[in-house]
Amino acid sequence: MQNCVGRLQRITDFSVLLSGANEVIAYTENETDLLRSLCELAVRHAHLRLAWIGRPDRDGIFQNLAAAGAVRYLEGIRISTSAELPEGQGSAGQSWRDQKPVYNASFPKNVRVNLWAQRAKAFGFGASASLPIYRGNTLWAILMVYHGRKNIFDADLRRIMTDLAKNVSYGLDRLDIRRKERESNAFNEVLLNNQASGISVVRFPERIVERVNTRMLTILGASSADDLIGHPVWGIIHHEEVCEQVGQFALEVLREGYGTRRDVPYRRLDGEMVFTDISGQRLDGSDGVQRILWTHVDVTERHRLMDELTQLSLSDTLTGLPNRRALDTELGKAMARADRHEHLLSVVMIDLDGFKPVNDTCGHEAGDMVLRTIGQRLRKGLRDTDFVARLGGDEFVLLLENCTSLEEIEVVMRKVGEMIRQPIELPDKSRAEIDLSAGICLYPFGDSHNPDALLRYADQALYESKNHKADRVHFWTLFGESVPVRQNVIQTQLREGGLLVHYQPILDNRSHKIVGVEALARLRDKDGQILYPAEFLPLITAEDTTDLSRMVLTQALADLAELDALGCPLWVSVNVAPESFDDHFVPCMAGVIGASSIAPSRITLEILEGSNFLEHNAALSVLNGVKELGVRLALDDVGSAYSSLLRLKDLPIDEIKLDQGFIRSLEERPQDLYFLASVRDLAIGLGVDLVVEGVETEDIADAVSVMDIQLLQGYGIARPMPMAQLREFLARHPSYHRQHPTSLFGLYAKQICDQGTLKKMILGNPSLINSDELADAARCDMHHHMQRLGLAEDSPLFGLHWEVHGAIASLLKAPVAEGWEQVRQVQKAFEEGLLEAFQKAKRGAGPLNCEKLPAPPPG
Repeated sequence: MQNCVGRLQRITDFSVLLSGANEVIAYTENETDLLRSLCELAVRHAHLRLAWIGRPDRDGIFQNLAAAGAVRYLEGIRISTSAELPEGQGSAGQSWRDQKPVYNASFPKNVRVNLWAQRAKAFGFGASASLPIYRGNTLWAILMVYHGRKNIFDADLRRIMTDLAKNVSYGLDRLDIRRKERESNAFNEVLLNNQASGISVVRFPERIVERVNTRMLTILGASSADDLIGHPVWGIIHHEEVCEQVGQFALEVLREGYGTRRDVPYRRLDGEMVFTDISGQRLDGSDGVQRILWTHVDVTERHRLMDELTQLSLSDTLTGLPNRRALDTELGKAMARADRHEHLLSVVMIDLDGFKPVNDTCGHEAGDMVLRTIGQRLRKGLRDTDFVARLGGDEFVLLLENCTSLEEIEVVMRKVGEMIRQPIELPDKSRAEIDLSAGICLYPFGDSHNPDALLRYADQALYESKNHKADRVHFWTLFGESVPVRQNVIQTQLREGGLLVHYQPILDNRSHKIVGVEALARLRDKDGQILYPAEFLPLITAEDTTDLSRMVLTQALADLAELDALGCPLWVSVNVAPESFDDHFVPCMAGVIGASSIAPSRITLEILEGSNFLEHNAALSVLNGVKELGVRLALDDVGSAYSSLLRLKDLPIDEIKLDQGFIRSLEERPQDLYFLASVRDLAIGLGVDLVVEGVETEDIADAVSVMDIQLLQGYGIARPMPMAQLREFLARHPSYHRQHPTSLFGLYAKQICDQGTLKKMILGNPSLINSDELADAARCDMHHHMQRLGLAEDSPLFGLHWEVHGAIASLLKAPVAEGWEQVRQVQKAFEEGLLEAFQKAKRGAGPLNCEKLPAPPPG
């Protein structure tokens, strides 16, 4: 939504820029003021740091004609048109030579502008653009603009800058035309016979033409004076309303003696319209007849230019459709008509779906063709009473008037969908198939008489429609109403009792007991097949996911109460989708917990660590609300993302669950045990519990147990199971008491822990360690564990173990700079020996006397 509102604001700013530019062009009478005013408008409304217009002198060095913004940047600057000079390598010189716009997306990354990069950095310039300005169809100057952001000149901004440069050219051409007109009029006043203006004498009250000069014949397309002399004025004007206005003007001239009018339309004898500025002088003849001497200056070209400027200020340059400025004007009128006729007005905002891939794969030329085609279809296919405008990008707005019912609006919208969805053949003969999303705000039911508010409401409805592309009934959404959606088979099963809750036990490695369970959602399809989250979560909406979390928690609390009655008190953790954490989440949780007999402290809500939710400021407020209920919070899949891990200290978290990807692959990536040790230390430092998931094998269970990880979860402990099976599992009172390590992999983990602890002691206070005792590896627990696990006394591992102790003892007796590196080398050899022996044992080449975990229940 914010992106849509931001784009809407930028389009509005650009529309105001072009509108202001057209106004300056229409009323400014000198070149200096025109150029300066246009630069000031560009800086103000396009959020530019600097805009200036330069024209090269005879030596090809650009001279500043007008500037606005950070004008100090131009002090002492030297820019050339010559490709041979360093000063001519920039975008201004290239634009002058190529006579086309040149865009510099980034000063730091564009080697061609290195000469000015430091100066640009000092003034905060990120990107620039150079656009040619023509005067009388001849290249005359360059418009240079500088923006603070890099890569800012997208397609819309490029069009705006191109239009602004064209407007500068129009303004200069208009000044030239006006100058010629003034020169012509002044000359005629001195030398009437020059015939630069059309002259006619009209007799009153008959309004009969008595005399004309040659120029008047040319203006009106007459071949001879006889075509005009003796004819009434109304026969020349051929327009009743204009004829009446000129008649009233003539009475004013006869009364006052003199008068002028601008832009008076006349129809030439060949039917073409011309426009003239006319002045009338009363002639008081001796015959008593009233006459007026009319002077006509042909201003048809000026009128055409002004019409073009007006049209440009109200039209989208790409599609020819009305633009945002024209929409604002028309929307106010349409609202007034709706009030007057008591009909509905529908404000429809349309966004094209699938347009961006056309631009990305086929190029902007193909994208422009698509937009023009859709604009033409909308203009031709809608009713005469409807209005269509382009906001910019791929957004259009429709005003549907004289609607009497929602059914009538739906008929029009279906027709709009059919028009836009018709395939469009591109220049490369491929076909673009465009879909659409739309939001509708009805007036007067939009609860606002503000046109801008109606557009915002339509934009909000569009946003909701786009959020439901996958399941919406139709492509449009009505503001104030929920999006009609289709329910798929999965959603239907979820709401019709297909939810199953399975529980995976969690082992406390210190008490050797099952102390909690994680509640996991499953879904039974119509054939009785069990579906896992990876299969059904992609097929449900964010709202469905929120309902799923609530349903799982409700069922889990009921099952927990049943286990309490059987004498098996456990706590439960439930996954909660980040999308659920809105303003309604805390009251909803309070209701579910209040309806059960389970203490909130026995409930843990797990949040995915990689979710964007944790990056929002609102997250902390919701999490604190949950904590106030007495519920525990866990961060799930820690290690799968980095940003949230850094924020752990700021979040009210009670527990972290390490991403099971690290644990499942420990046997293939034993070096990840170092990461596990770091996370363990982090949890201890933060004062939170650590749960390790993915304990899938006995060897992994042995390794993490040796590392003193308290809470374990995974197939090596027990698989997820339904409630009935969980009751049977707990009734067997499974025993997990072991003397660790039970495997060579556990020995490897112990070696990592022991050496890490020993190194900290030596670095912290080596005097506490007896080097002679340390040299005796037989005193070490590791030695006894290797014997207990059945390693032969002549195994190389015993020798490597003695070498480790000897190296550390030698370092203590005679510390040297490279001592720890020598210790690390023998430790590495010992660790690699343990891993090699472990892998050999896994292949069945060497049995070990390892205690077994109890077999997990089936399923």
